[in-house]
Amino acid sequence: MNPPREWFEKDYYQVLGVSKDADAKAVTRAYRKIARENHPDAKPDDAAAEDRFKEASAAYDVLGDAAKRKEYDEVRALGPMGFGGPGPGGPGGPGPGGFGGQGFTFDMSGGGGGIGDVLGNLFGGGGRRGGGRSAGPQRGADLEAELHLDFTDAVEGLSTSLHLVSDAVCSACSGSGAEPGTSPTRCPTCGGQGSISDDQGMFAMSRPCPGCGGRGVRIEHPCGTCRGTGVERRPREIKVRIPAGVHDGQRIRLKGRGDPGRQGGQPGDLYVTCRVGTHPLFSMDGRNLR
Repeated sequence: MNPPREWFEKDYYQVLGVSKDADAKAVTRAYRKIARENHPDAKPDDAAAEDRFKEASAAYDVLGDAAKRKEYDEVRALGPMGFGGPGPGGPGGPGPGGFGGQGFTFDMSGGGGGIGDVLGNLFGGGGRRGGGRSAGPQRGADLEAELHLDFTDAVEGLSTSLHLVSDAVCSACSGSGAEPGTSPTRCPTCGGQGSISDDQGMFAMSRPCPGCGGRGVRIEHPCGTCRGTGVERRPREIKVRIPAGVHDGQRIRLKGRGDPGRQGGQPGDLYVTCRVGTHPLFSMDGRNLR
């Protein structure tokens, strides 16, 4: 893969205000708090809040995905990225088994398990130049909800509805982000890839296309309902089947019922935590009554 330049420049953990060893739940909580406080619907016409929202979304897109987070951590461990500084072989010259860099030297002469292996994974096979990488579909965020149940309903199970306010596919543009009657056009800057490539010595570094913001398409006439985002915040009713015998605190996953994906990405999941009331005569011991 060609890691985006922003991975070297941006500390996504700092953006979300979490530590580098924060678990996935802590990362998601931090992102939701920032997104809720800075969402364009909550603070319309606030450019600073919109920038904060976009920055947090970019950070969560990486840290909220286990595979991307691992790659990001590997990239950050390499230190500042630069290829113009003096190396052991002189200004801009190669050092033993590698080449000069600002702050570090890539040593690709060793055997297995060294920095060369890491670079092979990160840069597509030990320094081959790669083309631009599309920003690609982005998975929607997972959602959390609580459902309060009577003791009897928890024992017998039931079908019910959840009512929540969350992001949903825009009802006006069906998620395209374009004003109804118009369509997004392919970005002429990146040719629809969503990213452009900069040659940096032996490597090609990709970064989001400035012409389309990494989407691969340009929206000349943004939808007035969602302001070009493709999603809108609105009340939703979600049908849910609670199985018999759920216990207090049990979480149920509803696949695909979370926030909608962006750029054709898959929707997130909805996790429902069951809160079971007490009974004057009975209590639950696992799946048994006593």
